[in-house]
Formats: sequence, C-alpha cells, structure tokens
Amino acid sequence: MPKIQNPSLFDEDALDRKNLESTINLHTAEVNSDSSTNNTPRIVSPSLIGTLSECPRCLWRHYNEGIKRPDGIFPSLPSGMDGVIKKYFDTFRSKSQLPPEIKDEIKGTLFTDLVKLNPWRSNWKGISHIFNKYNFLLRGAIDELIVSPEGEFIPFDFKTRGYDLKDDTHLHYQTQLDMYALLFNKNDYKTANYGYLLFFWPAQYANSQTKFNTKLIKMDLDPERGLRLLKSAYEILAGSKPKASNTCQYCAFRREKK
Repeated sequence: MPKIQNPSLFDEDALDRKNLESTINLHTAEVNSDSSTNNTPRIVSPSLIGTLSECPRCLWRHYNEGIKRPDGIFPSLPSGMDGVIKKYFDTFRSKSQLPPEIKDEIKGTLFTDLVKLNPWRSNWKGISHIFNKYNFLLRGAIDELIVSPEGEFIPFDFKTRGYDLKDDTHLHYQTQLDMYALLFNKNDYKTANYGYLLFFWPAQYANSQTKFNTKLIKMDLDPERGLRLLKSAYEILAGSKPKASNTCQYCAFRREKK
C-alpha cells in the first residue's frame, strides 16, 4: 500500500481534472488522425469535454468566445499521489505481478511496454486522435493500463479523495473512461468493454505516514458513447449561443453579477 509523508489536503469529486489544454504543443505532438486537414483542430480532453458538456452554454462560450469557467484552487496532493501510485504499480510490473489491492479482483496483467505507456500516462503527451469531421483533437493521459487474457486493453484510473465514496461517485468518471476507450480504438488497439477506477482515501495517520483505504470499481465502457458526446459538442459549437442553464452555478453567478 502506498504511503506519503505529511499529508495536508485531499481532492474531492469536483477537483479531479486533467485538462491538458495549456500543455499541448501541436507543432511537435505526434497524433493519430482520421485524414489530413489544414484546419487547426480544437483541443479537448476527456475531462474537459465531459465537464463542459454538462452546460452547453459554458461549452459554447469556452470555445467560441474564449470565456472559460474560472479556475478554482487546484490541489497538488492528488497529482503527487498519482505519481506515488504509478511508481508503486511499476514495482509490480517489473515482477510481472498485480498489486495486492487488485490481484484478487482482476483477470489480466499490467501493460509491460513502458516505451509506449510512459507517454500515454504523461500529461505532457498522452494518447491522441484528431477527429477531422468535428475538427477536434482529443487527448487524454491514462494512469494505468491492464491487458486482459484475451489481449484487450483495459483503461485503469486512480482517484484520490478525502473520504469514502458516495453511491454515484464513480459515475462522474464515465465519460473519461469512454473517451480513453475511444482513443485506444482510434489508435488501432482493441479495447475491452470495461475499465476500472481505483479509489484511495485516508484511513489513518501516525508516525508521519498515512494509510489509505482502497476500493476498486468496474465500469462498463462504450467508445460509441464517447463519440456521440463529441458529435453533440460539435453541434453545440456550430450553433448559436445556447441559453443559460438553470442548473449551472457558473451561469447563475454571471446572472447575479449583471
């Protein structure tokens, strides 16, 4: 079980973001594409497109007007935890084993090709595909990758929280995993119809070490569901500005400020 020194803050559902928009260099990135195009594609990540699609107006303003939702304080601990957990998994990869947190619940092996895996799990590169029909460059960085006994790729993501899961916590990450499956399929890798989320939250602190509880959740994956979301996002961006959503706190804040 991974341990950390002197913990301070833990992320919650709404703070799990992997928005890579500011880190992508289109001139040097190697990306897969449906066909050649002369248009500079709009850059989207699985988490960004999923979050903004909850409010069509915010999505439209983000890309058509350059008006983004305000950034909150981004906690550094979850990012640090991701790095610690990846190194922890790597120690078992080198021994061709699964970590004890998952070995009795998963059939398969850790993906062993670090030459491919390290770029895929890097926020500076990730795995990419250009959808020229929608003029989107979709890029996502995975945390881990399992290979099924049938040789299919199984997306695997770590989630760090401050407390136990709610009944619907895992549902917030459905789009993210669907998009990972879509990206692997578009890069000619066969993906399983399921993936995993491994949640961590603190259980005990003593002697400068924190012990964590873990929970593994199996998720159904559908690349076509991810593709439908991209199509929907494209149609929103191509249309007129949508009305403000009654359930969007950002739209409500803008109304109050007028």
